[in-house]
Amino acid sequence: APLKSSKNTSVETQEAESTKTIFYLYSRKHGDLERDYNKFTLQPSYFSQGNGNYRDMNQNRRNDVWFNPEIKDENVIFFMNLIQADGFNPLVIKGESFLLDNSVDLTKLLGTLLKKEDTDKLNQFFKKSFTPGDLVFFIEENKIDIQGTYEEFLNLILTTASKSQEAEHAEGFWSDHWTYNLDLIERYLDLYPEKFHELFFDKKVFTFYDNLELVRPRSEKYVLYNGKPRQLHSLATDATKKELLRKRLNNPHLLRTLHGSGEIHYTSLMAKLFCLAANKLSSLDPFGIGIEMEANKPNWFDSLNGLPALFGSSSCETFELKRLLKMIKLALENSSVTTIEMAEEIGNFIKQLINLLPEETFSYWDKSNNVKEEYRHNTRLGFSGSSINIPTTDLILFLDEALKKVEAGLEKAFNQAQGIYYSYFINEIAQYDLVNEHYVKPHKFTQKTVPLFLEGQVHGLRLSTGLKQAKQLYQATKKSELFDQKLKMYKVTASLRSMPEEIGRCRIFTPGWLENESIWLHMEYKYILELLKTGLTEEFYIEFKNVLIPFQNPQKYGRSILENSSFLVSSAFANQNLHGNGFVARLSGSTAEFLHIWLIMNAGINPFTLDNNGQLNLEFKPNLAGWLFAKNGKYSFNFLSLIQVTYHNPKRKNTFGKDAATINKIVIQIKDNPVEFNSSIIPSPYAQAIRSRQIKQIDIYLD
Repeated sequence: APLKSSKNTSVETQEAESTKTIFYLYSRKHGDLERDYNKFTLQPSYFSQGNGNYRDMNQNRRNDVWFNPEIKDENVIFFMNLIQADGFNPLVIKGESFLLDNSVDLTKLLGTLLKKEDTDKLNQFFKKSFTPGDLVFFIEENKIDIQGTYEEFLNLILTTASKSQEAEHAEGFWSDHWTYNLDLIERYLDLYPEKFHELFFDKKVFTFYDNLELVRPRSEKYVLYNGKPRQLHSLATDATKKELLRKRLNNPHLLRTLHGSGEIHYTSLMAKLFCLAANKLSSLDPFGIGIEMEANKPNWFDSLNGLPALFGSSSCETFELKRLLKMIKLALENSSVTTIEMAEEIGNFIKQLINLLPEETFSYWDKSNNVKEEYRHNTRLGFSGSSINIPTTDLILFLDEALKKVEAGLEKAFNQAQGIYYSYFINEIAQYDLVNEHYVKPHKFTQKTVPLFLEGQVHGLRLSTGLKQAKQLYQATKKSELFDQKLKMYKVTASLRSMPEEIGRCRIFTPGWLENESIWLHMEYKYILELLKTGLTEEFYIEFKNVLIPFQNPQKYGRSILENSSFLVSSAFANQNLHGNGFVARLSGSTAEFLHIWLIMNAGINPFTLDNNGQLNLEFKPNLAGWLFAKNGKYSFNFLSLIQVTYHNPKRKNTFGKDAATINKIVIQIKDNPVEFNSSIIPSPYAQAIRSRQIKQIDIYLD
């Protein structure tokens, strides 16, 4: 792009690789400062960590890299490494500990920072794993004199030590937890597009979490209960695995080779994503529509906690499976890699599924589950340690056939009459054989749709094929029961009156209250985020002031409009005086969605891209309504936390739609020297300098 400068200026062309260790501190479970009702544990120490649940922490960290780019791929690795070989993950995240390798010479590492006798004391301390708080306490209790600050000392130690994730199973396996990793991958690559090949193929740092709890095969969990077939007690503790893990001195929950007795199994992200895809592809319901709730728990809408017993399934995760398959395929097609190395068990799993994909839905369900159960049995203690290389051409053919299977199922989830998607399904066993007086072997199912949920429309928008399809779904959703005409907001469910109480706790709440037909703020924010992401910007602003809490009437909302709520009472509730009132203060879910909305409004969906020569470019693509600009036409925000960006829009025009204001000039400040670009694109090396936050001020002029 043409540029001019008032003085000679230069920026570093390469971003320095950070040697820092990423370490998260917590003050409450899930990060909710005011959410007092959750049981949580806070370590009484320096640099304290707290516990949190997998889904909540994962989604809350989605945009962390956009507020601190130094985090890089830390969260992708952290959460992907908690995915098990069966595609599930433990619930409770307990923080991280560190272990110093025996080969580290402390005297050499710490140099003159410590006396010899203090170094000897620390040598004993470092023989076991520790947290930063443990280390500081040990230093204080033993009156060890350190030259410098604790932070400097910890940086030396932690960047040398290996990090260990602490987690525990706690409860069953939710069917949606894996999907939030796709967000982490996308958000990281949106900021670091040149790291695409490294992340997917080169980094062999990915492991599998080794859990004591295993998913039972169908022959052990399909039972008669009060004379009716049900899916109960889907998980079991493996006694052999428990003893195996007990004997491990370090990292007991990292899956090993030699069926548990060998070394830790390391692999690439690509191989791990294929493992995930195979597990989910073999978990489609007997009609090929939803992903089965096979492990005691439902998905995000966890008040459908009775649905797993009813052989429940969800199209929401089928949409996400499509997203996963498309992500893998795009990565393969845009790389020069010719083969993918993976554990032989995963490779054989995929090869068997390839042959089954053309089968009709019930036959595919039965046979793919047989393959999955055999794979899970063979890997319950670990992988063999043998690997195979599968040609990418074969894998792309597999992905194409898998996508056809998934898309056919999603077509059946679509209500043609209303133009909207069903989210959940009850799959009843209609014909079966009785085995051992208790267990049933099904031969035929019937499927019942659960009333409409906003969640399915969120995923439908996310996977829409274009603006036309997205707009049709938006219009259909607004015409449906999900839209509250009085409040002009979106309900989390339609009426559940037709459903038995057996579907879960949501059914017992009064309509309009809690998880039954209320305005569930987190999902509503997810919905308007997808409007923005799909390019329905005008529609997004139609909903903007009706939906966002800061625009609510405080008297009607019943609390500060600077504070989010779990839910707002909808007009389905009997007491009209409570309509629009917010209950149960919380931050995490809706705030995570709003941060994403805020980023897209201010900077666009993917401002960092690579040009035809593989060089980094930065192009701001704001989605701002004209009324958001001050009277002088200015609008400022902090980009990547530290860079003040100011838009100059004297006519206060929208930056989207017809007659949108467009960027004609950008001025960046480098060491108080302005550099001007007569274009909307900031090229290399300035784009790198901005991403590494060497530049503190950007002025963008629109006309």
